[in-house]
Amino acid sequence: MNNVNKINRMYNLVLSGGGVKGIAFSGAYEVVEKNGYTFGNIAGVSAGAIAGSLIAAGYKAQDLKEILAGLDFGRIKMEDIPKLVSVVADFVEWRSQNRKDNNSVIDFLSKSRRRSNEYESENPDINFRGDIIKNVSLYSKEGCLFDGDYLEEWIYSNLLKKGIKTFGDLRGGIVDSCNPNGYRARFLAVDATRRKALVLPDDIEFYQINPDKLEVAKAIRMSASVPFAFKSVEISIGSGRNRKVYNIVDGGVFDNYPIWMVGDDNKLKTLGFSLDGDEKKKFFSLDTPLNILKSLISAVHDIGIPKTKNYENKFLAKIATGNVSSLDFNLTEEDKEYLFNQGKSAAAVLIGKIEFNGRLRYARFRRYPLR
Repeated sequence: MNNVNKINRMYNLVLSGGGVKGIAFSGAYEVVEKNGYTFGNIAGVSAGAIAGSLIAAGYKAQDLKEILAGLDFGRIKMEDIPKLVSVVADFVEWRSQNRKDNNSVIDFLSKSRRRSNEYESENPDINFRGDIIKNVSLYSKEGCLFDGDYLEEWIYSNLLKKGIKTFGDLRGGIVDSCNPNGYRARFLAVDATRRKALVLPDDIEFYQINPDKLEVAKAIRMSASVPFAFKSVEISIGSGRNRKVYNIVDGGVFDNYPIWMVGDDNKLKTLGFSLDGDEKKKFFSLDTPLNILKSLISAVHDIGIPKTKNYENKFLAKIATGNVSSLDFNLTEEDKEYLFNQGKSAAAVLIGKIEFNGRLRYARFRRYPLR
């Protein structure tokens, strides 16, 4: 038997957020699939939740490429952004009054806001003063580029082709301390009202919903509700005076690469792919409504405290995505092919390292067998 076949090729998988750049995951998956790797538990956020759900549903790499490349939100007209996304117009006015520099978006999002009567009556215990997360939630409620219906219906139809509707259909993962119910795929979102990270479907019980009954497409919509780009998802509990409304937004607000969502006690190692291989935290020149929007979205991501401290048995790759932004909804075919190939390149390097290390360990074991 070839020594290579001695290497265990079942891993956990973690996929980061990254908007339209998620097409790169299909390139990474092609390399992973070609080398015979399979996955026990999958965790993802935003774009990673979309790709992770399709992989968990059983789609092959070529299918994944076609599906992700086919997601089309339509062209964004620059002049429509301030009208659709009220936070952009408010920022322009605030900046003109305060004469702030490009780093001022955090100051702007931290400022005290006056609550709407409707929202105040629904949530009388909420104080928005100086609270970025809750200000983000309120702004997302007031205006966004897309309402998210198209995204939810699109992923719903693609999952249904594989017989996946609810998380009950995604049982069959590996039970461990992080995944006590053994779901094949789980996704990260944020309850902006309570300022809490939500692992879906597990944490949906708080809202009196059975995790097995939660639609996977609805969870993905929550995980991918990028503030200001997509309308937040509302979940209400109770009625009348006892009614409470909770706003759920993109999990990347707290952690855009939730490696901690897969356990270290299920005896599998972890592969992880993130979409920031050549990026640092960007500050965009605030010369256009689109750049203002990009700057605001960039400012409200990864503002939580990463929970992962132990990277043992985790093999992570950063996919370089060049100048492609997560909000570049008008990607050309060349852009899509570029992202796909960048995913392939990053995965090939990572898999090469894993295979080499595996052969090296096997050779050492054969030379120095345990007694």
